[in-house]
Amino acid sequence: MSHVTLAIRHLQDEQIRLREAGLYWVVLDQPADATLLARQYLSALQQSHAATLICCGQDPASVVDSMASDAGPGALRMFSVPADTAIPAAFNAFTTDLSRINIRQGSCLVLMLAANHLENLSRARLQRWIEGMRQWLDERACTLLVLCHGQAPALHECLLALNEDISGLAQLYRRDGSICYQLNFWHSELGVCAAQAFDLELEDDVFGLSVTQLSSPPQTRTDDQRIYLTQRSVLEGAPPLSEQWRLFEHRDDLLEQAGHARAASVIMALDSNQEVEPLARRLHALRERCGVALKIIVREMEPCLRYRDERLLLACGANLIVPFKTPLAHFLSLVDSVQGQVWRHRQVANVEMLFDRLHPPAQRGLLDPLAFITTLDQVYSGASGEVTHQLLRLRPRGDLDIDQYLNQITLRRFGDIACVLDGYFYLFLFACRADGLEPALGNICRLPWRDIFSEFSALSTVDDLPRQAFLDAPHQSEAYRIASEQVTDDLTQAIARTGYTPQRISLPLSEPCP
Repeated sequence: MSHVTLAIRHLQDEQIRLREAGLYWVVLDQPADATLLARQYLSALQQSHAATLICCGQDPASVVDSMASDAGPGALRMFSVPADTAIPAAFNAFTTDLSRINIRQGSCLVLMLAANHLENLSRARLQRWIEGMRQWLDERACTLLVLCHGQAPALHECLLALNEDISGLAQLYRRDGSICYQLNFWHSELGVCAAQAFDLELEDDVFGLSVTQLSSPPQTRTDDQRIYLTQRSVLEGAPPLSEQWRLFEHRDDLLEQAGHARAASVIMALDSNQEVEPLARRLHALRERCGVALKIIVREMEPCLRYRDERLLLACGANLIVPFKTPLAHFLSLVDSVQGQVWRHRQVANVEMLFDRLHPPAQRGLLDPLAFITTLDQVYSGASGEVTHQLLRLRPRGDLDIDQYLNQITLRRFGDIACVLDGYFYLFLFACRADGLEPALGNICRLPWRDIFSEFSALSTVDDLPRQAFLDAPHQSEAYRIASEQVTDDLTQAIARTGYTPQRISLPLSEPCP
């Protein structure tokens, strides 16, 4: 029988081949990538293979519908576990169910499920499941590929500790516009691979090694490797540190000189949030002209950078962003630390598309369910890993009316939206890191947020929402309208009682930090 492989283009056989009776686990951030990899794996099977696809909370037909008619195994059976079924219980009974449906000897099995289905599974229970699964696979000479989507650091740590019990573990995730494939360990008839990282790209919905990594150009060696082209304010009034340091009063003059360099360090000052987007465009042009060996360093001279701004500058060409209040001695150590590095982000051909991805949607505040999920579809469909968002489901304590939610929740930033559906409060925070979630909730809620909500769960993507319930919800309920009118009426009455006369003023459009 022919070999079984993940079929990731241009990877070596020992990095993608699956051995008979092996149990392999790939963790993916996005459900769409899990679907693509499952389709790629199944399409690479030969007519002589028999395969079984089991999907938890997903229609298996959505995986195979677009497969070529002449690709894939000679026999493919498909089963699904509905989303409203107790999926953890079905996971535990997996070997029993496989025996009941009479899997053929030597079959290739694919199991697709979300990481949150296993979030309460202890390491001991997972190890018992793996041991039982390996015995079942060994008796029937079958191979199992588990594709688990969603962010689950605890599950991944647990799997890493079980490297003696499973045949392979890998991660596929998106970061800074690139598709990253981390091979933790992989056993096959050809040997063992471990601790390897690859940059992938999608071509015709098939994962393959990126052109950049395929070409792997040698490190550039030029006469300007130890030259520091620096904006004068970055050194806080200090003189040039050596003859290799060339200081410029104005950024335009610095960038003009940097355009002729190939491996120098280019160090710029950033004083205002208003400079971020113009600077990002110029960094993108500089990187396109000079290549990946140039070291571009941005020093924040005033506290002005938000998380999204940092990601934009890095995606456009910066190697390093030095935060405000970093002492000069520490700053110079950081500059030394990037010497010899090359810029490893993927160059974006259309910088405006990058700006569109990193701009928050125009909505903010409380939306009806249809508008909420429509906005999230737009955000997640264009996501390419440059920034992290937070999508939360919270259950309120007691029976709060919609106007009481409005009194306790204040969403000021564009892209921060919420809705109420079936007793749950759904909250989306655009460009918010996990470590910034706690202070963000503290700013959003007037009362301590743990006093307002009794349950809290983080969702990986919009696909974790009960989509049909959002689509079937009324476009805008009467409660939303009444609550909004009540807030307006209360404000009008308060103004009337104080005797102040409103005056029309114009304010600049800005987005305060969460």
